[in-house]
Amino acid sequence: MLGPDVTAPMPRRAGRGGPHPRTRFGRSAVAAAPAGLTESVAAPPVRRATVFALGEAVGIRIRSRVVISAFADDAGVARRGSMKVLIVGAGMQGQVLTWNLGRNPAVTEIVIADYDEARARFVAGQVGNGKARAIFIDASDSGAVAKAAEGARLLVNAVVPTFNMAILHACLKAGTNYLDMASGQTPTQTIDEAWLEQAALDPEFAKAGLTALQSTGMDPGVTNTFAANGYEDLDKCFEIRIKDYALFDSPVPLQVWSQETYYTDCAQPPLLYEDGEFKRVEIFGRKEFYQFPEPFGLGPCICHDHEEVTTLPRLLPKKFGDKGLRYVDFKMGTEEAGIDADAAFVGSGMTSKEPVTLKDGSKIRPIDVYVATLAPNPPADELARMALAGEIFDVGVQLVDCIGEKDGKPATINHTVIGPDIKRVNQLIPGATSVSYGTSTPASIYAEMIVEGTIDQPGVIAPELLDRSARDAFIAELGRREMPVTRRIETRIN
Repeated sequence: MLGPDVTAPMPRRAGRGGPHPRTRFGRSAVAAAPAGLTESVAAPPVRRATVFALGEAVGIRIRSRVVISAFADDAGVARRGSMKVLIVGAGMQGQVLTWNLGRNPAVTEIVIADYDEARARFVAGQVGNGKARAIFIDASDSGAVAKAAEGARLLVNAVVPTFNMAILHACLKAGTNYLDMASGQTPTQTIDEAWLEQAALDPEFAKAGLTALQSTGMDPGVTNTFAANGYEDLDKCFEIRIKDYALFDSPVPLQVWSQETYYTDCAQPPLLYEDGEFKRVEIFGRKEFYQFPEPFGLGPCICHDHEEVTTLPRLLPKKFGDKGLRYVDFKMGTEEAGIDADAAFVGSGMTSKEPVTLKDGSKIRPIDVYVATLAPNPPADELARMALAGEIFDVGVQLVDCIGEKDGKPATINHTVIGPDIKRVNQLIPGATSVSYGTSTPASIYAEMIVEGTIDQPGVIAPELLDRSARDAFIAELGRREMPVTRRIETRIN
């Protein structure tokens, strides 16, 4: 899911994982979770975990224990020696990434790089657990990024996708593994075009023996992992339907997700995979009403441009064979009044990324004007105070329905995840949001798996291409970090 991160002379807001138009006052919602499924299956157990006694500043509280990592142990760390991680981007995503990685004993050094060096220093000091230091960087300068990445086991890209190609090339130059949370869109490319360009680097990463794991946030990321498990477990899979839904209420303007990304995505006719082919459909179209679990209820959701529709139809048959997949969508929702307001705003032209000419002859993108006028978020301590006092409400749910056949009968496999609300998140990380926690905690888990060597698959890959053991271990770790997953199976019995 998303929040603010960017590096270079542009607003420090970005990341991806779920579109949440939460910058205005009041309540809004955005899409997820199925009803009427008959079998509930708990997330599988991970093979080993290092568990420590409860301590407020140490990690995620699970009942009476705190789990630091399911992939690290102190003896293993001693054997491997220094493990440096470079995080490019010190916004809300970088904050949560640093908090998670700083608590993994396998990670011995964290370098937090941002155009706003003061912000990077704040994050390093607030949540770096004594392992983090801050540096200045311009993410568009591939040479500077490569130099910063020298000696790092992993580079985590926590800035807007505009910089993905420069950072990918930097990792190749430095010999460093790569991880991000989104593929696009960029100022000149759709999500689909951006992903295709980035995926073309697969042979170079494979030849170098490096892993470039893309789209590891909530959505895309967790959703891709769910889709892979559902697709693999069905004999035939005809449809994959993804939804993201959230509730939000705030007395002050609060950006919990990149407004530039959200509104340029809204203005882009969504990609849909239908009847076995890719097509673009109308913006704010294909509306349906879905019964989400409590506290979300019945709500409308609409097609929205997103990475899963680009990657799943291409990669799932490649990994698991052709099972008849003919339809993939991604839908988000909110109250109808919110959808109508966003549609009107997009229709005004103010979200366009195409430059317009002003009376004095200068050119400017309307979306840049909008972003430049946004009120800044409250300081971290004030945001935390409001969240802990219950003045801000922010919680979301995401789901994937894989629809097909099992043993010759119609079957649906659903995975649903609900992360902690903003109050609980601020008990852990002051100044974070449920959106930044929900995006960057999954990314942190996958990052730790790369650092630990659990994931070492070379090439440019997405979560759906990982082996089942890695995907199951990832899902199990989500539960340890207060992101419980339910799996429900509905089958015809006659």
